[in-house]
Amino acid sequence: MPYVRTRLGRLFYEERGERRGAGDPAIVLLHGLLFDGGMWRGQVEPLAALGRVVVLDGPGHGKSEPAPRFMLEEHADALYDAFGEIGIRRAIVVGLSWGGMVAMRLALQHPAKVAGLALLDTSAEVDALAKRVKYRAFIAMHRRVGFPYALFDKELAPLMFGARTRAENPELLAATYRRTMGFERGGLSRAAIAVVVHRKNVLPELPRVRVPTLVVCGREDQSTPPERSEAIARAIPGAKLALIDGVGHMSALEDPDAVNAHLVPFVRRCIDDPR
Repeated sequence: MPYVRTRLGRLFYEERGERRGAGDPAIVLLHGLLFDGGMWRGQVEPLAALGRVVVLDGPGHGKSEPAPRFMLEEHADALYDAFGEIGIRRAIVVGLSWGGMVAMRLALQHPAKVAGLALLDTSAEVDALAKRVKYRAFIAMHRRVGFPYALFDKELAPLMFGARTRAENPELLAATYRRTMGFERGGLSRAAIAVVVHRKNVLPELPRVRVPTLVVCGREDQSTPPERSEAIARAIPGAKLALIDGVGHMSALEDPDAVNAHLVPFVRRCIDDPR
């Protein structure tokens, strides 16, 4: 299996496609919390037609090793490590939720590595204290005894998926639950703490980002609502915003075609017209 060593342990990755030109950036896909690289199954092939696609599993998720306690800034540095190990000079970084948070920090901490950003259903800000306390209680419960499906269905599924998806695609919810319960509890908990409890506000820093940026959000996103995406789009010079009807937080899974209608042309433009 392909693994890359980083300061947060070994991360699993998969590749598709090839660069068309020697100087073309790679296309790096970063998934959301409680998911793994498989959540990009609707995007990988269309993007692989444009160039080299690298899909990474985050620490404690998918086939990647659990990490010690970390902050999102350290995760961005670990991604920098990975780029060096697998020969990525520059990348168009596509991140959803957690992935978008890390992508923004990579662009701030290692700007020379980033050729473009696609930020899906994510936030540059911190959550309200009451929300963080609630999430921390959920994380502690799962680490100790697991997380019952009834509680997942009541509390987490509405944060992840829009109403139509929950009504018409219950197998997606069930598959999400099964996969999440299969992750090593300690590693998952440490990642969740980094994402939802200890996350810092980087919104004031985003005007320093100077690469083409696409911001996408489902209109029914209850986890990182559209106003969070609107704030990111206002902060990054020249960023474009797209809101997608009928989907929630997991837009790339809920309506891949609608996401690809914005994402694929954006990535093509970044490759064809590099800055």
